[in-house]
Amino acid sequence: MERQGSLSLSLSLSADALDRRRFLRGLAVATATAGSVAGAAGCDSSTSPRSVHSPGPHRRGGDLKAGLTGGSSSDTVDPHRGVTFVDAARLQSLYSALVQLNAKAEIEFVLAESIVPRHGSPSEWVIRLRPGVTFHDGQDMVAEDVIFSFRQVITNHYSGSTGLGPVDPAGLRALDRRTVLVPMARPYASFVEQLAAFWFYLYIIPPGFSVARPNGTGPFVYRSFTPGERSLFTRNPHYFKTGLPYVDTLTVIDFSDTTSLQNALTSGVVQAAGTLDGPQIAALAGASGVRPVVSQAGSIQPFTMRVDQAPFSDVRVRQALRLVVDRPQFIDAALDGHGTVASDVFSPYDPDFDHALHRQADIPRARFLLRQAGHEHLSLTLVTSALTTGTVAMATVLAQQATQAGISIGLKTVDPGVFFGPDYLKWTFAQDYYNYNPYLAQVAYSMLPGSPFNETHTDNTQYDRWYAQANATIDPALRREIVYRMQHYDFTQGGYIIPAFVDTLDAYSTRITGYGPARVGQPLSNFDFEHFAFT
Repeated sequence: MERQGSLSLSLSLSADALDRRRFLRGLAVATATAGSVAGAAGCDSSTSPRSVHSPGPHRRGGDLKAGLTGGSSSDTVDPHRGVTFVDAARLQSLYSALVQLNAKAEIEFVLAESIVPRHGSPSEWVIRLRPGVTFHDGQDMVAEDVIFSFRQVITNHYSGSTGLGPVDPAGLRALDRRTVLVPMARPYASFVEQLAAFWFYLYIIPPGFSVARPNGTGPFVYRSFTPGERSLFTRNPHYFKTGLPYVDTLTVIDFSDTTSLQNALTSGVVQAAGTLDGPQIAALAGASGVRPVVSQAGSIQPFTMRVDQAPFSDVRVRQALRLVVDRPQFIDAALDGHGTVASDVFSPYDPDFDHALHRQADIPRARFLLRQAGHEHLSLTLVTSALTTGTVAMATVLAQQATQAGISIGLKTVDPGVFFGPDYLKWTFAQDYYNYNPYLAQVAYSMLPGSPFNETHTDNTQYDRWYAQANATIDPALRREIVYRMQHYDFTQGGYIIPAFVDTLDAYSTRITGYGPARVGQPLSNFDFEHFAFT
């Protein structure tokens, strides 16, 4: 994540760029800085904790203040159109989804009690809702609310519509007050994990919802909101999770930069500070009354090579670029050591991730491939921008390492508003970023011809066929075999360079407890404020 510093940028972004932000939910607009079908049937959130909570006694009451950067006058409480991390913090507090990814990057059922294929077919699904859930205005949550929410997202082409995939909105039907029939236009065996991956765009709201009077099922109730400044919410006394939340009020405060946020934490203005930087974490490690938390997340910041344009249309060039990267040194130099080695394949916490795929720097092999491709003295331009934590530093380190293979990489540094402007998704060689997603959900994001963020312009008939086959089977063994084939394609032919899975860096006052590391990449324990408490 970036240090969401240039707050005015979200005002100047194109519609596509705003959709991009919404898709990535919680990744700041401008900062310098999974389960299978077999596991989809019922899961009670009371036995599936959202975070690895910090030790210490909990007490009820108190006014919790959390700080983040990246807010602006475009901030929102619209449950389906969040843009920045600050939006994400608000929405996760006000609303709930059917399922989501918990702090361990596992599927957790929230409003849904179960989601199963009807008659064993991935072409129809049945959602059974948790009983006893009410909206903030006191009305019961029922099947019609799910139908309304799905149709809103699909008909308005909101970002969450990608997660809903082939859902047939006209065919959605309530079987009873707590049961929804979801027909598909084509088999969709990854339905549950796609819902979980896109949970931050698929919050459930009732018909007649107005963003002027937010009405959700979340742990906190709306009280006030000043875009770009702060939000105030109060404890939901009728929350469906008994005993939660602990605190009386939650205030989310926007800061202009991470330095002022760090100062607010050490001075006691806030008790939780999200998306800090490596040097700040090092400084706070010795500070009195503060506890830094480093989360080994599955987030990626890929270098993106367009496979339909020279020189990257030659797979030998793509592989050569991947082979110049000394990944441990890259992490130390570009990310202050806050990352885990990756080998150009995404979704490390997916149950079907192939851990046998490893890549190390091999300069002689890179030079050999470039000679074969007729690019022995390759010269490239890499478009970079202060998109997230370490983006420009990552570009700089890659350019330095590439010189060992005789590759010259010139950096074209642009403003984030330019990067996500009309040329976004057109750059031949650039960068991007994503929170952790289960494998097939990330494929839907960025690897198919119809994906909204296909930066590499990947269009491979066999790969597309494998994706369809993986969604057509509910056999876990067959699905894993298919997904392994897809990951092997990513590893040998893909257009991403992924040197590292990037850590999430947060810090907390020792006056509070209930937080812990989270693998998804969302700060502050996936914004799990319902478990935060004063000691």
